[in-house]
Amino acid sequence: MALILQVFYSVFSGLLLTLGIPNELFLLGSPFYAFISIIPYYIAIKNARNYKQAFLLGFIQTITTHLCSSFWLAFFKDFAIFTLGASALATGCIGGIMALFIYLPFSRTDRHPLTKNALLRPFFDDSAFRILYVAGLYTLYEWVKSSGFIGYPWGTISSAMYRWHSFTQLAAITGTYGITFLTVMFDCIVVEAAQNYVEKQSLFSTLNAAKVFAILFGITLLWGNYEYNKPRTPDKTLTTVMVQQNFNPWNVVDDDEIIEISEKQSQKRINELKMLGKEPQLIVWSEGSLMGSFPNAYDHYNWIPDSEPLLDFIRKNKTPLLTGGIYRKKFTDEKNPETEPILKYYNIAMLFDSQANFRGYYGKLHLVPFAESIPGIDNPIIRTIFKKVVGISAGWTQGEQLTYFELPCSYYDKPTTPRVSNIDISVPYEETDSPQALVRIATPVCFDDSFTDVMRPLFLNGAELFVNLTDDSWSLKKSSEFQHFCIASYRAIEYRTTLVRSTNAGYSVVVSPTGEVLADQPLFEESSISYDVPVYKRVITPYARFGNWLPYTCLVLFILTAIRMFEQFVMYDYIPSERKKQLKIKKSGKSKKNKNHKHKK
Repeated sequence: MALILQVFYSVFSGLLLTLGIPNELFLLGSPFYAFISIIPYYIAIKNARNYKQAFLLGFIQTITTHLCSSFWLAFFKDFAIFTLGASALATGCIGGIMALFIYLPFSRTDRHPLTKNALLRPFFDDSAFRILYVAGLYTLYEWVKSSGFIGYPWGTISSAMYRWHSFTQLAAITGTYGITFLTVMFDCIVVEAAQNYVEKQSLFSTLNAAKVFAILFGITLLWGNYEYNKPRTPDKTLTTVMVQQNFNPWNVVDDDEIIEISEKQSQKRINELKMLGKEPQLIVWSEGSLMGSFPNAYDHYNWIPDSEPLLDFIRKNKTPLLTGGIYRKKFTDEKNPETEPILKYYNIAMLFDSQANFRGYYGKLHLVPFAESIPGIDNPIIRTIFKKVVGISAGWTQGEQLTYFELPCSYYDKPTTPRVSNIDISVPYEETDSPQALVRIATPVCFDDSFTDVMRPLFLNGAELFVNLTDDSWSLKKSSEFQHFCIASYRAIEYRTTLVRSTNAGYSVVVSPTGEVLADQPLFEESSISYDVPVYKRVITPYARFGNWLPYTCLVLFILTAIRMFEQFVMYDYIPSERKKQLKIKKSGKSKKNKNHKHKK
């Protein structure tokens, strides 16, 4: 019965966190549910009877959250076995392992030899230590599950906090991990205080932890409210047309219809701008809008589509176009040059200048594991297995470098006169009395904008504006679109840099450096907007400068604590007890021999 109750607590915790994360009921999430979601989980781990139960409870909580909040991964065509099944299993195992370490301070004397030692017992029994220990470990868990090849930042506490803007500003200092730490710290304090009160134990240590939390949380909200409401004047603006085509990526045979929709929606906004006496400075289409493989496919778009070829459309409007597409490279084996070259394909954001010249591309850096990037796919055996199971024999190739595009824009306080912009550096700009500004943009593709290990180098190497191209339309669910948006919005806060997200079906949006939505488009509708995207002077935030300093700090403190625990276990408990057992065995053995000897006599 006790185990059933703990399992219920773990499932309940996962469901609370699911309600907090953007879902079909609360499209932007409900921070309140997320803020209390770890309370039942902490109770479950605290009352586990052994390490097997602790692992099970951690596994159940994390896999419940994953399956209920990311159920839409099952719609990724034939990849559901990997996108949902494998990711759920991996997330559950990571959560189970994390629960083992969380359970350590709660193991009782009669269940584990580690707590027999009198030097460790007060340390483990101190509620302040347990509160900080669990908050730090849960922060490490979210860091681990959000990083590396199998990184998946969905299902995290921070992804549920978008509505609490004063709280989310903390990301500029600690990244999303400070938000997680404070949330879990609050939940642990609630449980410890309740237990101490019921069992009539001293509240002294718990109250001290509560005071520390109150100070940290209060400062966070006061500072966050100031930062969110502080007036910010942009340095430059980029008049941008964003197009949302709303096509089904699984049913598209060619890109003719996609381009026709994109051109129609783009022209609509360009004409509106001209009526206002303005010129567009950039047109943005979503990920995967062009299906031809560049650079060879360039000439193809002199004729496609029939209604108005793409390159003619760009030349007519004299406006740079940023769009998603495919790039193909041939690689020859240097050791065996006679062998057939290997073709590798990149998921890219590409730029055409105002004269329709192909100016370069950015290759997606963080590929979706087991869907876009398949480990060992070059091996014939693995390739054959994947071909039979999901019908594929190749994946995307990871981008090889950071790429930026510089575009003409306008100074905010010195608007330029309407004129043709040209990014071709070989052609001089027109002589005008108005100043000409340039903006350096970084163009992360889809999944990229969810990872700090991608976005931080892009920012530190000079990005002034993030323009993300995404296609999440295959998910068919609004919650999927908003989950991606809420996670990506932290990148704007962390680097105080405007983020533009141009998607196929949503959520297409312009996000301010405080995470505020400046302009957006409806989900799963064909639409377009034009907006003077603000570009702010670059500011090096604490998070930009120091990166993931908080989870690293938690990791170091955890290692030091683990070493101390190990020392206590080996030096003061385990070895002496084993030595005593050996001595007892020797003594009993000698006494038996003496008795037998006397008996024989």
